[in-house]
Amino acid sequence: MSTKQHKVTFLNPKTCGIYKSGGIRYKTDPATGKRTEEIDNELIEVVDAYVEGSASTCRFDVNESIVFTTGVIVPTYYDDRYNHPIREMLRDLGTEGITIGALLDAKILTVRGGHGSPGNDQRAGTIPYIKVSDIRAMRMNINPTNLLTTKVAERFWRGKSSGLCAWDVLTPNRASSNIGEFAIVVPGEEQVVLTKEMFVFRVVDTSVWDHFYLFWALCLSAVRNQWRRIALMQTNREDCGSRYREIVVPLPKSKAWAKSQSDAFRDYFQTLAKAREEFSAKLSASGLSFIASAPGNDETEEEG
Repeated sequence: MSTKQHKVTFLNPKTCGIYKSGGIRYKTDPATGKRTEEIDNELIEVVDAYVEGSASTCRFDVNESIVFTTGVIVPTYYDDRYNHPIREMLRDLGTEGITIGALLDAKILTVRGGHGSPGNDQRAGTIPYIKVSDIRAMRMNINPTNLLTTKVAERFWRGKSSGLCAWDVLTPNRASSNIGEFAIVVPGEEQVVLTKEMFVFRVVDTSVWDHFYLFWALCLSAVRNQWRRIALMQTNREDCGSRYREIVVPLPKSKAWAKSQSDAFRDYFQTLAKAREEFSAKLSASGLSFIASAPGNDETEEEG
């Protein structure tokens, strides 16, 4: 005897007719981009449609077995509109997609977390402490007020080295609006302390994939858009949990195809790495001390 499969209905309107400031929100004409006189209120539209029993782009009916399996009852998670761009892009590229979870299971990638979160009273040294807010514009931004002594850094590293490698890629995984925004570790930047709320991805099987193709794929708008679906609020902070494994990236057709797609990233960051190395050498040769964000900094630190 079969059991009837019930469905759970999720409504996920993105607008409610007003801005957070209280001003009226109007729709815009997609052809001209100009404001129309019609109020942009998906909330009332989807509720009216639900009451009438009609379809809506903001409504998603999900088998209850899926809801119980995922353990998620947040409407955003089931909003398939976040997946439309990646499907269209894969079709345009003529390739298939693969999830981050599948890449991890196949041992093409590895992932680890950050080191930890030192207290404010421990931030006085020369080793950069990278917080989630410091991942911006594809780089790690050094905040001069968040520097640690070697002694403190080694305690969080649990050794003499950070364990990071050149060309690792990083993203916040909790408590940040920039979850899914990635930075790459340029050679010479490995010795930093990462906040614990961070993912560090590394390509370990380079038969087809490499660091630059991974970074290229993770920086695509269609890929970034997916993180908005899986990064959900946990009490009052964003958190993606293990749902990051569902993120789909383009599967390379071949190593040559992957290289051609990511050449702009490869050329830019390798050029940046070379320039950084030369810059660092010249600063070191000067015998002078510079700020922590300058490569080759040899500022003396005080151990506390």
